[in-house]
Amino acid sequence: MPDVMALHARCVQDFRLPPNTGCCPVSELITIPTESPETVQCGADSRREDPSRAAVVPPMPPMASDRIGGIQMVWALRRNAYSAFPPRCLDEPVVELRVAGRHIVLASSPDAIRHIMITHADDYQRLALGRRVLGPIVGRGLLVSEGESWRRQRRAMAPAFTPRNVPVMAQHIIRCTEVACDRLDRSRGTPVNLLHELQILSLEIAATSLFSLEASTFGAELRKMVSGYMDTIGRLYPSDILLPDGVPTLLRARRALFRRRWTRLIHSIIEMRAGRARADVPRDLFDLLREAHESDREDLLADEVSTMIVAGHETTALTLFWMCTLLAKAPQWQTAVAEEASGVDLSAEGAATSLPKLTITRAVVEETLRLYSPAFMTGRFAKRTREICGTRIAKGSIVLIPYWLLHRNPRWWPNSAAFDPSRFLSGAEPDRFTYLPFGVGRHVCIGAQLAMSEAILAIARLLQKFTIAMTGDRPVLPVGTLSTRPDHAPAFVLQAREAALFHPSGFPPPVLPVVQPLLQI
Repeated sequence: MPDVMALHARCVQDFRLPPNTGCCPVSELITIPTESPETVQCGADSRREDPSRAAVVPPMPPMASDRIGGIQMVWALRRNAYSAFPPRCLDEPVVELRVAGRHIVLASSPDAIRHIMITHADDYQRLALGRRVLGPIVGRGLLVSEGESWRRQRRAMAPAFTPRNVPVMAQHIIRCTEVACDRLDRSRGTPVNLLHELQILSLEIAATSLFSLEASTFGAELRKMVSGYMDTIGRLYPSDILLPDGVPTLLRARRALFRRRWTRLIHSIIEMRAGRARADVPRDLFDLLREAHESDREDLLADEVSTMIVAGHETTALTLFWMCTLLAKAPQWQTAVAEEASGVDLSAEGAATSLPKLTITRAVVEETLRLYSPAFMTGRFAKRTREICGTRIAKGSIVLIPYWLLHRNPRWWPNSAAFDPSRFLSGAEPDRFTYLPFGVGRHVCIGAQLAMSEAILAIARLLQKFTIAMTGDRPVLPVGTLSTRPDHAPAFVLQAREAALFHPSGFPPPVLPVVQPLLQI
């Protein structure tokens, strides 16, 4: 075991963190294991790396110590889940901790996840603590529902997310992105809060494509409420894990107050949309939801609208933001995306046809989702005693599945800490249970295809028009609460992208070493 204090000191130096950064005492912090740059990849289960891969390695918060206890982990989850898991999770398929007489199981191997989410899915159910944390925003919506209620909700939404709707969705995505480009063009050459701009863009896309609304009338208030909730009472607190539903706490009172304010806002959005219904306009997701829930109380319709608006814009905005931070540090990949985008038609009419041609852009999105999955973790409640990978899991255990650790495990991903989109250009698909940015099993994200299309088209159009640079040297660290958010919003500077010199390959010379070998596969 390496010297813990020395490793923490190195974290502070490498990440420029204050000495007390993290969720546990200083002695409980260590860094995620990294590999020697001199070693070479030697098989799927090896930790050795290829030294020829010179790639950006984005900074990460320090992990918890292997000696972390259950109560320490619960507190760490409240502040930042990326600092809550011990490195032994990279080697052991199942790690078990105890807190106040309860078992907390950390399952982070493909076999363990397959057991929980697929093979024995009926033996595990969604966590009650998920409803406690997400409930004030999504109520009884698709993100937290179970059983027959979930199946009925899923069936109602499914027609809006079929492949045949991609051309229409692509038009909405491009039109909203063009508006964002015009807005950003006015800030060219000056520092801009790109996270804020991308949140506006994603909310406009969600409101327009799913509900035929313009978000300008409610967007600012909605974003303020969502951000305020996630930064404060929307975090996971120890009482969410340790106390049953019937116990009153100040936290639950504050969440109930937020719920009342939030519901009023959503009802005002529903009234706005219902007042604009027209027989000559194609049906959208709102129409499907209203028909599905016409016999229910109106609050279930509100819950579904909340779920789709929040999930539909928050996750995509964060994916676009993390992509921009990575591409700002990897100019070769930024140029590769821009050159690829310059060769296709990204007009509203041509975007859907161009989407399959954006292979490099797709690889950049996929690699961003590997490193910064918005849904970085999920959890289940064990309904009966089971054995997972040789470990007995008692009935009543809380099972946490950290997708982010799966995505960053050197056992499954060579050069796992690096930003390297070429891993998705080799033609070899990753093992199904080593790459789960949209979850897996019956509760897999219903909007995965739309989210991918939105991220690909939006970043392609942005880089077709601008170069993106990040100002300042402060590292941007992920904070895992309800989603993977940055610890601060850095300033970016956008400039008009000059037309690149033509090269027969379709890419400028600096990009050739990156993509040329992959194009020959």
